[in-house]
Amino acid sequence: MAHYLVKVSRKEFDVKVELSGESYSVIINGQNKSVVVESLGGSRMLLITDNHPAEIDIRSDGYDNRRQVLIKGTEIEAEIENYRLAQAKQVAGMFSTSTAIMNIKAPMPGLILEVKVKSGDKVHRHQPLVVIEAMKMENIIKSSADAVVKKVSVKPGRSVEKNDLLIEFE
Repeated sequence: MAHYLVKVSRKEFDVKVELSGESYSVIINGQNKSVVVESLGGSRMLLITDNHPAEIDIRSDGYDNRRQVLIKGTEIEAEIENYRLAQAKQVAGMFSTSTAIMNIKAPMPGLILEVKVKSGDKVHRHQPLVVIEAMKMENIIKSSADAVVKKVSVKPGRSVEKNDLLIEFE
């Protein structure tokens, strides 16, 4: 059984999915649903839930766990993440991409090679912020949301440890 944490409009849904014959058994926040899925080609599919059909189109930019879902003429943004991973991130103090970011910490120990922003800069989702060298590889830390830089706590040439504060946002 696959287990996911799905976020839509800042609401969270605990979703469990299991293939059962030609349909899926889906449990959403403890409520059972039977869902039949028919591929319509590409990212389009027909979902039949409790005998109610709906054509949906699910798209992703491939960068993160966000999906754009077009259903009944309305586009919504959903974030889908493995449930255990989402829980581990929460315990570790990490947040999903839909959460407003307040600061960025070093994901691993390493050497700061480049800082691409300064205090007061407006940054956009996916914008490179800091380059860290770790284990002879360059790792680019990118913004997970649009924000304004409040303070940059690192400089090129400085070593950082895991969870050291790199950047604070307003």
